Amino acid sequence: MKTYRSYLARLPRLVKTSAALGVAIFATSALQAQSSSQSTAPALPPSNAPSHRAKEFVKDAAQANQTEIAMANVAENKSQNTQVKDLARMLRRDHEKNYSQLHTIAMAYGIALDPKLDMLNQHEVNRLQKANDADFDKEYTKVMLKDHVKCIKRFDKAVSDVEEQDVKQYAQNTLPALRRHLQKSEDAARAVGVDESTITSILKDLPSEDRAVTSR
Repeated sequence: MKTYRSYLARLPRLVKTSAALGVAIFATSALQAQSSSQSTAPALPPSNAPSHRAKEFVKDAAQANQTEIAMANVAENKSQNTQVKDLARMLRRDHEKNYSQLHTIAMAYGIALDPKLDMLNQHEVNRLQKANDADFDKEYTKVMLKDHVKCIKRFDKAVSDVEEQDVKQYAQNTLPALRRHLQKSEDAARAVGVDESTITSILKDLPSEDRAVTSR
C-alpha cells in the first residue's frame, strides 16, 4: 500500500518529464528537417551578379580584344610595311593590357570568358592569314578601321547603358585608346594606298562626336 501511494506521488513528475522529452524530440526533429531543407535548396545568386547588359558587354569586349591580338600577330608576320607593323605592335600591346583589365572585372562578377575566338572572329583571322601578301596591308588596315568603328560604338553604348560602375569606368577609360587606334589605322590605310572613298565609307558609321575626335 505504501509503495502504491509513493508511485501516485511521483506520477505528476513522470508525466512532466515525459512531456518535456517529447517537446525536446519534436524540436530536434524540426531543426533537422529545416537544416535538410536548407541544404537542398538552390543557392541564391551572389549579391554582385552582373546585369545582362554588363555581362554581354564584358564577353563581347573580351572577344574584340582577343581578335585584335590575333590579327596583330598575323600582321606582324605578313606585313610588308613598317607603318603597318608598328600599328600591329601597338594594337597587340594595348589590347593585351585591355584584356587583362577586363579579365579582372569578369572574375569579380563570376563571368567566364571563352579563351577561344568565336566562329565569326576566327573566320576573319583566318581570312587575313590567307590574304595575298601583296594585298595584305590594305586588307589589314581596312579591317582595323571597321573593327575600331564597331568597338567605339559598342563602348560608347556601354558608358551610357551599363549600370555597374567598374564596367562603365572600364569602357570610359578604354575609349581614348580605341580612338587613337582608329586614327593610326586611318593613317596606315592611307600610307598603303587605300582610297579615300573606302576610308570615308567605313568611317561614316562612326557617331559624329567620335568622328570629330579622331579626325585631324
